[in-house]
Amino acid sequence: MLSANKEQRLFSRMQLNTIVILATTSERIQGTCINLSSEGVLMRVESGRCEPGQEWQLVLPSASDQVPPLMAMARVLRVEQSEEGDLVALYLDDVH
Repeated sequence: MLSANKEQRLFSRMQLNTIVILATTSERIQGTCINLSSEGVLMRVESGRCEPGQEWQLVLPSASDQVPPLMAMARVLRVEQSEEGDLVALYLDDVH
């Protein structure tokens, strides 16, 4: 049994505060990545830009020219409104 202080997730999350880009062939959104795990991302974007079920190409730029950006297909799981913009939870697939 996990203690009350331990996060009860299969994959731990890395706290970030960095730019992340969502794109389709016709649209591009830039937001802020709040946290990242091996299967998902939580990010903040401008209100009204994402809806559950949407599919995006996700790009998390690298801080170094020596390391390529993280790229993945991402599906919007949920969108929560906040004063600073929408919090968008994405499932990552085909990560490379």
